[in-house]
Amino acid sequence: MSVKLFVSYAHKDEKYKEDLEEHLSSLTRNKLIDSWHDRKIMPGTKWKDEIDSNLSEADIIIFLVSSSFINSDYSQEIEVRTAVKQHDEGRSVLIPVVIRACDWHDMSFSEFQGLPKDARAVKSWHDEDEAWLDVVQGIKDVAKEITQKKL
Repeated sequence: MSVKLFVSYAHKDEKYKEDLEEHLSSLTRNKLIDSWHDRKIMPGTKWKDEIDSNLSEADIIIFLVSSSFINSDYSQEIEVRTAVKQHDEGRSVLIPVVIRACDWHDMSFSEFQGLPKDARAVKSWHDEDEAWLDVVQGIKDVAKEITQKKL
């Protein structure tokens, strides 16, 4: 059984969402995770219902943190509140992934351990592939722990 992963991001950061998906491909191919993001919403579907449903079913919730993500009213007022609540209830694990340098340390989700290492923005790494590898390894560890608990 795959661990359900929900990715929340600002559309301005679509490239980073695509990079994350690519780097997570080994976990997806090995059926450790099944990831979802809003670009998987089918035409004619009520988008809010799809987002709410997938967010509520997520085992792991990833925030791709940037100034654009922080600036998004929908992300902050709906997804962040729901994700923090689910994490606090033990229903999901919330992992902030810092992709671009920004002032996120006073946000409600700043109390959660972030990725990559030292929550240093992916964009600031000399080699972004190394940053993504660190992110993937962190997600993999959490996914394995969740899988063990489900057995």
